[in-house]
Amino acid sequence: MKTKASMILAAIFALFTAVSANAATLSIVGGTSVNLPGNFSESPLAATGLQVGDTVTAFDSSNSSSEGLALSGSTQVRFEYLGKEAGYTNRAIELGGFGILFNTNTASVGDSVTVTLSPNANGLLPFKFSTSGGGTPADAENGNITNPLAIAFSSITNNSVVALFGDGAGDHDFDDMAIRISVVPLPPALLLFGGALIGLGWIGRRRKAA
Repeated sequence: MKTKASMILAAIFALFTAVSANAATLSIVGGTSVNLPGNFSESPLAATGLQVGDTVTAFDSSNSSSEGLALSGSTQVRFEYLGKEAGYTNRAIELGGFGILFNTNTASVGDSVTVTLSPNANGLLPFKFSTSGGGTPADAENGNITNPLAIAFSSITNNSVVALFGDGAGDHDFDDMAIRISVVPLPPALLLFGGALIGLGWIGRRRKAA
């Protein structure tokens, strides 16, 4: 009987761990597959790990408000500044209340900010790029991009993606600002604690039924 109970507890814990660890995920909805052009500045954006010819998914003013980088639920999200090659002043802005994450005039590669976010009404991650030129208003919001601005995303790996900004300067090279966006995994201790609570609850119900 104890062996059976142990097996059930182990199964419950494994299920809880799997569900909790993947409580929120990033995904790319819609967009157009393009290759980074020859004028993509690899050196200033070396931290992206991307090179000329790499495939990314691009979005511009032709896309609908439900297309972009999607977030499946409320979670902690880490934004990291990866560099820029731009004449304009560009910013990355979180729209859940934090505000400006990075400014290309002041940010250094490796700077990061972690905030708790929920998807917007269209299921997308609430953030945008803005620029001192290239559009009126000069915003490229995830899901609502002003012409001639553009955003591109790399393939999602380990719940992390590189977001590239095209600020409308006419070169269409997606190197005017780059950030990495990552879902922060839940701490193992929290998962263990949650699994223990579920196990204790199950044992309590078994005792009452006995």
